[in-house]
Amino acid sequence: MLLILTNSQDATVDYLASILERHGMEYLRFDTDKSISKTELCYEEGGSYLFFEQRWYCPGDFKNVWYRRPERLKNGRFDDSPEGNFILGEWSEALEGFFAHIPTTSWMNHPSHNVLASHKLDQLSMAKSLGFMIPATLVTQDASRLREFYASHNGMIIVKPMARGYVERPEDQTDTLIYTNRVLEDELDNLNDLQACPTLFQEYIDKHCDVRITVVDSCLCAVELLATDRDGTQRCDIRRNNMEDVAYRCIDLPEDVKFKILKIVEHYKLRFATIDMVIDTAGRWYFLEINPNGQWAWLDITGGMDIASYFVKSFSESKRESDGSTLTMKG
Repeated sequence: MLLILTNSQDATVDYLASILERHGMEYLRFDTDKSISKTELCYEEGGSYLFFEQRWYCPGDFKNVWYRRPERLKNGRFDDSPEGNFILGEWSEALEGFFAHIPTTSWMNHPSHNVLASHKLDQLSMAKSLGFMIPATLVTQDASRLREFYASHNGMIIVKPMARGYVERPEDQTDTLIYTNRVLEDELDNLNDLQACPTLFQEYIDKHCDVRITVVDSCLCAVELLATDRDGTQRCDIRRNNMEDVAYRCIDLPEDVKFKILKIVEHYKLRFATIDMVIDTAGRWYFLEINPNGQWAWLDITGGMDIASYFVKSFSESKRESDGSTLTMKG
């Protein structure tokens, strides 16, 4: 059986679940914001068990775990009181203790692997060591360093966030999306805010197109994304305008690029990843970043791809050898 760890608002799981059902695949969806009221944990005689929706499960029941978008556990008992925080902590530890019995190779992806693969600066260093071309990059809080970097690239640089490109605000205010943006010369006149936090700058790549590559075990899907700014050049950040004017096309990967992609995924011990690259106007491929838990369903729904079939294939096959466990279902 496939175990899906996510939240009740995850549209990607909704999409894939319907496809799994059409293929007759059994799965258990555990929404961390809704499922606690229907859950019980038990550990006895060296065995760990989970009761959910009128059935007991042991770790050996799950050949695959899809770690999608779990949120903080939610339940009416988890209030802000000291007791509520204590109960939340105990629930979290008990659940994680159960999940820890499932081998890491069964996970897509194991959360510890996601964490190690989620640091942009390490990604860039690793990509460069594997032979990828990467944009010249500067992270700094120093105005003079930024001005030097700007001058060395003839004013052709961009700025983008390192962690989350999203600022969540109170309910009565509008949240903010932070896109990749060109740095303009007049913006160098006042850089007082630069000292607030380390900021990532890169050389501006004169792009022919963006490429989104999705990896699911041994399957790769590369999609060319085309959208133009007002001046007719490829858009600086393809995500603008809600991507409503983006044209999609499935493309073949050069063998050397494919090899490097598989190597970087292997390095981070990932079964799933999305990788963003760009091809410049001279035909050179640049690595931008890897997301170990990136979005992909929109490529099927809007772009006409069939990435869902890769998940069906992977979840239909056992990705780990038996460890000889003798755990039995608690009845």
